[in-house]
Amino acid sequence: MIEWWNNIDLVGQIFALIAIPSTLVLVVQTVLLFFGFGDDDVDIDGDGLDADIEGGDGMALFSIRGIMGMAAVGGWSGLVMHEAGINIWVTILLAVAFGFLALVGIAYIMKLASKLQASGNIDLGRAVGRVGTVYIPIPPNMQGTGKINITLQERFLEVTAMTNADRKIATGESVRIVATDENSVVVVEPIK
Repeated sequence: MIEWWNNIDLVGQIFALIAIPSTLVLVVQTVLLFFGFGDDDVDIDGDGLDADIEGGDGMALFSIRGIMGMAAVGGWSGLVMHEAGINIWVTILLAVAFGFLALVGIAYIMKLASKLQASGNIDLGRAVGRVGTVYIPIPPNMQGTGKINITLQERFLEVTAMTNADRKIATGESVRIVATDENSVVVVEPIK
């Protein structure tokens, strides 16, 4: 390793000094991710500066992971092109371009990966307008509760329900949810 280091010129050493530490940081981040560490967004607040600068679509472009990827790809590609004898200015320009592509690529991959996460919380507010089936009969005029089955957020749920209808809604009838409350009770109306 020392022989290799001594055989490259100053420009090659600069590219290597950019590539090697950033690659090591990426490897450590990746290993920690496998063990469940490092998957949360960390914002560093100080003078209004955040570690993750997000675009309008929620893509964190300048994250630690993205910057390290940019430095690693830019450093290694610059070192390879320099060792191949390509003009220094072309090498620098292409290394920066490859690094920027890596930055955008990592941000996009992390955005896609974040869509795979689910909080597990059911938002009954999204149930308004949906159709369900009565499981336990619902008494008329808000005089008591029954149960309905609905599919919400890709989950099959049994939800407590009340109705303003003038008649009891029997088991097996289809109902439309018209409102919800803070106690996770939905208000339904029979579908005619």
